[in-house]
Amino acid sequence: MLGPITAGIDGSAASLAAAAWAAREAELRDTSLHLVSAWPPPDNSSPPPRDAAARRRWAARSLDLARDRLRLRHPHLDIHAQILNLPPREALLAAGLAANLLVLGSRGLGATSALLLGSTGAQTAAEADFPVALVRPVPHADELPAGPVLLAIDAETPAQDGVIALAFEEAATREVTLRALYAWMPSAPARTYPVASWQNGSSPHARRAEQLLAETLLPWRQKFPDVRVEEVCLEDVPAGAVTAATHHAALAVLGHRVTLAAGPRLGAVAHAAVRHATCPVLLVPHP
Repeated sequence: MLGPITAGIDGSAASLAAAAWAAREAELRDTSLHLVSAWPPPDNSSPPPRDAAARRRWAARSLDLARDRLRLRHPHLDIHAQILNLPPREALLAAGLAANLLVLGSRGLGATSALLLGSTGAQTAAEADFPVALVRPVPHADELPAGPVLLAIDAETPAQDGVIALAFEEAATREVTLRALYAWMPSAPARTYPVASWQNGSSPHARRAEQLLAETLLPWRQKFPDVRVEEVCLEDVPAGAVTAATHHAALAVLGHRVTLAAGPRLGAVAHAAVRHATCPVLLVPHP
């Protein structure tokens, strides 16, 4: 069996949506679900004993409610719950190390709460050297959404095998189309965007982009012959093109580089997708 799918819980609607999506993902992958909650405040301060006890009770209650709710909806799924006595970011990074996938809500409860997710979730995703999925609260989050798996790829960037492999695996598991999108920055800022190169030979740059994308995907097409692949090249601002494409996808898979020199942060495309995507976003680190 694969490692568990792990979801962070803080009692917010976003974390419950993340847990519901994670349960469905665990069933798809035939693995277990691990729910975690962190109770210390995010700034590592030392609250009075009464406040600390209240925070811990809140964490435990949120965890119990999420677990019981998911057990009703997924009676055959192996679900575990755990409170981690660590600050939220550290707790999530530790939990993700032992997981096949870490799933977080894309919004937290705000500054007055435990703040397990929200900005902490984005920071965790930027720092993690393992895949992290960020999920917005949407109706029917525990149901498998319709649409293709979107793979956002820069065909000129090497070392993305892990990103591409995971996107193909997700499409194969869901038995849906994989839509591979390669968008490059327009060379003429005065043009009206987006300019789509759906037909071969629309321009030398477009032909080169199509060739790069086809060559990049060819080994994976051969490895996953049953996965239907759509190749899309767009001359458009990549962050906007990827975000717009999420409106028609069940899941978006993006690579991001882990750069800690100036502090962990997501690149422009990943940051835009996390903020504005309408489907879950699966961020996969690469060198």
